[in-house]
Amino acid sequence: MKFFLTAEPYVGLRNVPCARIFHHFPPEWNAVPQNSTYCPAMLSYCTNIHPAESWAETREALQTHVPRIRQELAALNSPLKDRPLGIGLRLSARAAAELLETPHAVEALKAWLDEHNARVETLNGFPYGNFHGQRVKEHVFQPDWTTPERFEYTCNLFRILARIGDENADRLTVSTLPASHSWFHAEEERMFSRLDAMSGFLDVLSRQTGRLMQLGLEPEPFGHFHDTEGAIRFFNGLRRMLVSLKTPRGGLTYDTCHFAILREEPADTLSAWEENNISLCKVQFSNALECRIRGEEDLERLRQFDDGVYFHQTSILHRGRTMLFPDLPNALAYGRDYAEETRDSQWRIHYHIPLYASPEPPLRGTEDFILKTHAFLRSHPGLNPHLEVETYTWSVLPDHLKIPLAAQIARELHYVETL
Repeated sequence: MKFFLTAEPYVGLRNVPCARIFHHFPPEWNAVPQNSTYCPAMLSYCTNIHPAESWAETREALQTHVPRIRQELAALNSPLKDRPLGIGLRLSARAAAELLETPHAVEALKAWLDEHNARVETLNGFPYGNFHGQRVKEHVFQPDWTTPERFEYTCNLFRILARIGDENADRLTVSTLPASHSWFHAEEERMFSRLDAMSGFLDVLSRQTGRLMQLGLEPEPFGHFHDTEGAIRFFNGLRRMLVSLKTPRGGLTYDTCHFAILREEPADTLSAWEENNISLCKVQFSNALECRIRGEEDLERLRQFDDGVYFHQTSILHRGRTMLFPDLPNALAYGRDYAEETRDSQWRIHYHIPLYASPEPPLRGTEDFILKTHAFLRSHPGLNPHLEVETYTWSVLPDHLKIPLAAQIARELHYVETL
């Protein structure tokens, strides 16, 4: 992604340092076993779509929606209808603590999952606190990996996962933020120290459970690192700083929406990470919003997606140049002030629309990124990441893109399964 000075008044930009790629490390540093045939890990839906912050709210959301999702899969006659339902469980710090502190609650959750033929192989540990109904934006990056709060929260998630994770899975993962946000100017040595301690914790837990436990850092536009080279630079630094282990017990989570915004081809990104022996822990299938801007009317169409809750980082491609903005309002202001300079430009917005959605032109999705990512995984069976659908924006979707929640989740799962 290239940044241009003309965007600075609208962006408040801090360039994220990048590294040269293709620094080779010993192959044993890639902890994921290499398979010769494509056998995808369980496909899950991420429960961050549900507005639940306490354990009681989370339990209620599962009990309400899991049976409905099963009914919708059956109505679709989906290949998934008779299989275990994959759940990418999102627990806030509050919910995780309450679950661990409540006697027999973890065992009760595991029994409920078994009873309903549901399985958990991965957790979402990116949002620490409230993720719905109020301004989230930069707060979703807090606390970051410089803090003991983030470390202890993530330890709690792995403690839970070790007890509820599918017994047949040889690897369990938790996704997390890209260490921090670029606006926070976080000290890398402090983050490396926390992640080194996490590697030690996960090494012990992996030995105790007999299963590989991995933390997957998730690049996001304007994160502490956000692109292909930035991720490699960060892992190079982390490996140099490791004290507890030679090998970090972690890798990366790849979100198709995030990299569609950055306009970095899936094969280029995933190949570079593989060549640098960085494990691919999870792939989140998500669909970015795209629009060809030809005038003020098209800018007005995009205002309906400025919900005031989430960051909607936006990239604008015009005459071979790309500008990246931290949020949709910044990009809209730029488009208004420089209407001629952005006429006939292509905008991509970090706004998760349903995977199957076909918005009315000039709006569209970035399905091509999803298809290219899926094709790359099929041609590289050794990667075998956990797969997840993650359209958490259901509560703020415009009405013309919204269907009942369980139906949306089922259709997205079916969409990926039948690619």
